[in-house]
Amino acid sequence: MWTPAAHFTVLTVADLPGLPPPPVLWEIGLRLVVAGVLGILIGWERGRADKPADSRTMMLISVGAAAFALTGVRVIEDYASGGATIADPTRVLSYIISGVGFLGAGAILHSKKSVRGLTTASSVWCTAAVGAACGMGQYFVAAVVTIIVMVALWTPWFYYELTGRAGPGGSSDDDDSRGIFAEHREQ
Repeated sequence: MWTPAAHFTVLTVADLPGLPPPPVLWEIGLRLVVAGVLGILIGWERGRADKPADSRTMMLISVGAAAFALTGVRVIEDYASGGATIADPTRVLSYIISGVGFLGAGAILHSKKSVRGLTTASSVWCTAAVGAACGMGQYFVAAVVTIIVMVALWTPWFYYELTGRAGPGGSSDDDDSRGIFAEHREQ
């Protein structure tokens, strides 16, 4: 008689190299809080640029992505500890990417000769990546991505402040090149 065990390799948690132990409750909370704080930081910049995706939006995206990543890891751990399971944690991440892509697409506006909202859509996507990294316990990756995103978002403003004109392309796609420093010049 044919049995699955005779024809397939059965993996357990102990067989997976480098798999960390399941996170305890305080670490789950820490992952969600760090995701929220980093999301707020990215959203703060968008709010200062008077964009609709502000701190609350970015925090929700980041925490949501972290929760999905945590849930995916937990489901995989639960199934793997029960015996025969071949699980791929990247599938959870791929669905986060797809879902957030729809959110970002909603931020992009196309008119006759211009496309607006690409920077906001990109920051939404990166914020989800930060949240997913936090959910997977990859704090260093989340911190570095947050720094890179903040540098990318602030560079046009600093360029405008130093030179008094917009970047090489005339202005950024969201016309963010004046936003954060405009109130300082008017006083």
